[in-house]
Amino acid sequence: MPKEPKKPKESKEAGGIKDVILKHALKNAISYGGKASAGAVLGHVLAGNPNLRQNVPEVKKEIDKILAQVNSLSLAAQEAKLLALAPEMLEEKRAEVRVSLPELPNAEKGKVVMRFEPSPSGALHIGHAFVFLLNAEYCKKYDGKLFLRVSDTNPSNIHEPAYKLIEQEARWITDCPFTFKLQSDNVETYYKYAEELIKKGKAYVCTCSSEQFKKLVDAGKACPHRELPAAQQMKEWKKMLTKGKEGYKEGQAVLRIKTDLKAKNPALREWPAFRITESEHPKQGKKYRVWPLMNFAVAIDDALQGMTHVLRGKDHIVNTERQLFIFDYMGWKKPHYIHIGRINFSNLKLSASATREAIENKEYSGWDDVRLPFLAALKRRGLQPGAFANYAIAVGPSKVDKTLSIEEFMQIIYDNDRKILDPETERYFFVQEPIKVSIEGAPKQDAKLPLHPDQDKGFRTLRTGKEFYLAKKDMDEISRAKDGQVFRLMHLFNFKKEKGKLKFHSQEHDPEIRAKLIHWLPAEEKQLSRVVIKMPDGTELRGWAEKSVEKLKQESVIQFERFGFCCKQGKNEFWFGHR
Repeated sequence: MPKEPKKPKESKEAGGIKDVILKHALKNAISYGGKASAGAVLGHVLAGNPNLRQNVPEVKKEIDKILAQVNSLSLAAQEAKLLALAPEMLEEKRAEVRVSLPELPNAEKGKVVMRFEPSPSGALHIGHAFVFLLNAEYCKKYDGKLFLRVSDTNPSNIHEPAYKLIEQEARWITDCPFTFKLQSDNVETYYKYAEELIKKGKAYVCTCSSEQFKKLVDAGKACPHRELPAAQQMKEWKKMLTKGKEGYKEGQAVLRIKTDLKAKNPALREWPAFRITESEHPKQGKKYRVWPLMNFAVAIDDALQGMTHVLRGKDHIVNTERQLFIFDYMGWKKPHYIHIGRINFSNLKLSASATREAIENKEYSGWDDVRLPFLAALKRRGLQPGAFANYAIAVGPSKVDKTLSIEEFMQIIYDNDRKILDPETERYFFVQEPIKVSIEGAPKQDAKLPLHPDQDKGFRTLRTGKEFYLAKKDMDEISRAKDGQVFRLMHLFNFKKEKGKLKFHSQEHDPEIRAKLIHWLPAEEKQLSRVVIKMPDGTELRGWAEKSVEKLKQESVIQFERFGFCCKQGKNEFWFGHR
């Protein structure tokens, strides 16, 4: 049998783990006004120490102990302690945070034009969001024009629902206005410029097999069709467009752009611009059989739509070099290209096509399945668009690749989201796995509970007596407590454990008692609502919530106190966002 993992207090490296927890607890507390979040600290600790994932319950216990100490300190004392333990973490916190994007080169207010071009192979995911938001935020900065241009000239790799999903999710995640365009609407325009390039002697029809052409291009030799006169090339082009026996069949011919046969990078030699496909297009049907490849369509659209700046990943550098041939041959003004570093997830491969296949195989319920890192799912969990935009602005158009786990990335988004939600969201109680208890001597009263601790959002009222519902995890802690230990029902009163029973202690909150806060609900079911909370891993938590949550609007984001932010998705269903 495998050895049982040692508990942190027994482990030789326990001191080291405690130090790691303490540093992250202090940093998190300082970032949020003196109070650290157990969930946030756990995320940072596991991200940096993945070996601890096998022992999460013990790590959580250690975090709870350390947080009790850290949260009892003043903010000044927390900063002093972190300065002594890890000054670099404090300096990181104090470092100036970028609140705006760096200037674009040669950008003029009101004249910037940018674009984002996703493929309709599926919905938008968190990787798309970063690049799209950089473009959107720059257009907002310069009062520019933004195009959302769907790259749908490959009929065989189109997920038809993606058209609507992409536009919906893009309009959700940014408040920057944009023009929505489909490349499949521009086929006649692409044909026009293909024919101009043929007439200029800059494009030709190649009927070599892919194997033959690769041997030639690798050797820097010309395709035998390359130097045919323009008139003959035009006939060959018309044959590509012709259906039936008189025309070329799929795979028999492509239109290539003439480049430098001796280019150091073989990928730049004679790249393909059009190919034949008989696949039916979801928007155009069988109207066209010759479709432009990405580089040709992008170059034409960028020129005709007047792109001033093209911001895209470093993995597109070769594509940029290919597209510049079109600009040179047509004598067009070139955009300013900015190639940025990729965000690589060490433990997640983002693929719209693979996810689509998993959805079709019923592994996921849809693009908005709570387990997916796609925008449709994150929206249903109640995350705010500004959390993603603030991340994009903070990182900016950096050329440096970033590698982090999905947990680390989402923790950054959660931290941003918390700053947006915490000042505004209403508070309610949720009791998971409720256990009914009686507290001797508890007074009957109408408890006025604030909807927000700092803002005047009003109150909700719960009638209380001696019986309450408490969460099982809280009851487990109470059962382990020593006789005489005092607890406090949040916003209500103090009680103590005495000879195995729970007894009323006092009404007012007294910081000197240091009573552990317990959230609760009255054991009167007409004041309650049975709710289900969907968690990001697909599990469901059940329990009681206040009856008033039933009247909340759909997609309202609230905070269940001492539990986390949740988004309403049905009369009695909520989706968990984060702590």
